[in-house]
This record gives sequence, C-alpha cells and structure tokens, in this order.
Amino acid sequence: MAINNYSGLNKAQLSFEYLHTNSTTHEFLFGALAELVDNARDANATKLSIFTLYDETLRGGFMLCFLDDGEGMDPGETADIIMFGRSSKRALDENLIGMYGNGLKSGSMRIGNDLIIFTKKGATMSCLFMSRTFHELEKIDEVVVPIPSFEAGSKLPLPKEPKDLEKHKLEMELILKYSPFRTEEDLFAQFDRIEGDSGTLVIAYNLKLLDSGDPELDILSDPHDILLANPAADFDSDEGLAPERKSFRAYTAILYMDPRMKVYIQGKKVRTKKLASCLYKPKFYKYSSTRFKTRAENDLKKAQEGVKVAEFRAKEAESKVKDLEKKFGNTLSKDQRAELRKAQQNAAEYKREAQLKKELANRKLRSLKEPKTLNLIFGLNIENRNHDGVFVYNCSRLIKMYEKVGPQTDGGV
Repeated sequence: MAINNYSGLNKAQLSFEYLHTNSTTHEFLFGALAELVDNARDANATKLSIFTLYDETLRGGFMLCFLDDGEGMDPGETADIIMFGRSSKRALDENLIGMYGNGLKSGSMRIGNDLIIFTKKGATMSCLFMSRTFHELEKIDEVVVPIPSFEAGSKLPLPKEPKDLEKHKLEMELILKYSPFRTEEDLFAQFDRIEGDSGTLVIAYNLKLLDSGDPELDILSDPHDILLANPAADFDSDEGLAPERKSFRAYTAILYMDPRMKVYIQGKKVRTKKLASCLYKPKFYKYSSTRFKTRAENDLKKAQEGVKVAEFRAKEAESKVKDLEKKFGNTLSKDQRAELRKAQQNAAEYKREAQLKKELANRKLRSLKEPKTLNLIFGLNIENRNHDGVFVYNCSRLIKMYEKVGPQTDGGV
C-alpha cells in the first residue's frame, strides 16, 4: 500500500524514529511497566490486573496486559494519546502522576514494539493501535495510528457519515491485519474483558529480547510474578540484589507512599506496603529551603506563559469560526457544515484547554505563599541491613530507590 492511502488516518505528532528514542528514557524496565500502573491510578481505578496472554506467533511468545476499572476514555480522549506532550487527565489535580501524556507511549514502547489499547467510557468504546512492526513492514515514516470507535451497546461504528465510515473501515482492516487479533470477534472479546461501563485494557506485544533471544521479562520462574530475566545487567552481580530490582511484585508493593489501588499480578493480589512503616524506629523531619520557592516561581512563570499561548490559540480558533460563518452564510452545503462543525469543536477544545491552564496557573500563584518543605523519614531496614539507601518519592510515586548517600557510599552504617 502506498502512504497516500493512509492520508485520512490519525497521525502522531512525531517522527517514527522518535518512537524508539522516546522509549530509551527507561533504563530500568520495571520503571517502564510502572508508567502503565500510573495511568490506571490516575484514572481513579480501584483495581488493576497485570497478566500475560500466550501467543507463540509474537516475538517473546506472549502479550503483557494491564486491565483497570478506571474512568476509561471517550473517542476524543483516546485520540489525545497520540498528542505527545499533552495530557487531558491533568486538569487541576496536582496529585496526578502523569503531567505530559508521555508515560504510556514511552513505557509501552520500552516493553515491546507494539501497543494496542481498548477503552470504554459511557456509551462509547475506542481502540488505539500504535505499531512499529506495521510501520516497518509497510516502510512508513509518518506514525499512522488507527483509532476506531464504536457504540458500546451495539458495537456498531460510532461515525455515521460515509467519509468517516470509510476511514473506520480502513482502520479496522489495518488492526485485523497487523494486530494479534485477526477477527472482529477476537477484537471485541478484548472489550469484554473490561467489566462495567468504564475501564481500559493496555496490551504491549512483540516484546524486547535479550542478546540470548529470550524475553527481558521472565513469566515462567514464578507463576504469580513478573521477573527480570537478567536483573544483574545494570549491576556488578545478581548476588545480594534487592528484591525490588528483580521482582515486579516486590517493586509494585512499594511503588506508592499511599497505596489506594488493588493490584493483581498474574491473578494474585500484591500486598502493598508503606515503606516508611516498615522501618525500625523511624524518625520524621521536615526540611525547608528557599531553593524550593525559586523553583516554584519558575514553574509559575512557565505556567503563565502557557496561558498566554493557549489563550492566543483559542482566540485564533474562534476567529476562524466567525470567518467561516461569514463566508458560508445561512445556506450551507454538507461539506461546509462539516468544516464549520470541526472548526467549532476545535475552538471549544482550545477554549477549554486555555481555561484549565489559567486555573492551574492561579493555583500555582496561590501555592507560592505556602511553605516549601521536603519530608525526610529515617529508619533502619532490619530485614536486610545490606539493602540501604535513599528512596525518593514525588507525588506519592517512587522515583529512585537504594540511592547511596553519605557513609553508605563507603560501606558504613
């Protein structure tokens, strides 16, 4: 097929090479998996199930699946996924982990070459297919991303216009040809895994392999865990390596300071724990610094500049709508109505985005008056005194672990 056959499909705003470059931000593989856990948590999921589906035709021999019961996404929110540097979920909740809408792409592309998402919200279902394998086979430089949507009850295509139905048909043909699901029955069976009216299923496949040809993730040694096949790759040896560096179950257990979501790995619940409560005789300190205030002032400045840009784009979009209304008059053709409707939708979206950014900037302005502190908790890990170091959490999420500081770098206590 020639590239111009896909001219009407959704395109990600980046080059094909960037898909690989973006994935290399995750040196630690569990960090990439955690990005997909974060997405479920930010979607207010109460339950996340991480499991594998065997398929010997795929590289690595299995698919890695993340199924949550969160808020899900409507067709518009699903399309936002391919807008790098943009996240509709941020809104005004400063406790959300994902800020830039990049974690899902970078994390999944680190795990494997291909990604397919099934999501339900209200009366709609959407599927998103982002495949490097598809692009390599068809030698496509642009990142073409099929995103068909359906009515949740009837499973009929959501678009009704002939032009949109043609696009939907092509998207389905590509997904059934290049994804692991080769029939509509198999495809819709994935939506059926989502219980209730909302939720999301993320599937990564054609997994990355070690030099030996084996998958980086070991799902055979422990039927209720996902292990690193070569955990010592980034360290001197595997001997004495902390369990969180080898077992995804152990890593997930301490991933958040305030666990509020049930996580199941291969069908077995993870016993989450608050790390600070596991230390012997913990001591708590608050550290204040003016450097934190300087950083907050810089963040505020960037936020205010972002508001100006967003308001300018909203104003331009609104001007385009008024220009089209004046140009078309009262008697509109079918194509003109479609063009005007699209312009109106864009203007409404830009206006909403500008309002959100303005509220976010105002919140940052108010927070400048609040004291900027860092919470420090000290204690002993009596289970294994050799496993010491600093664990850094931001927005309740583990960022770094076992970072050696002070006497620890010299082997002291």
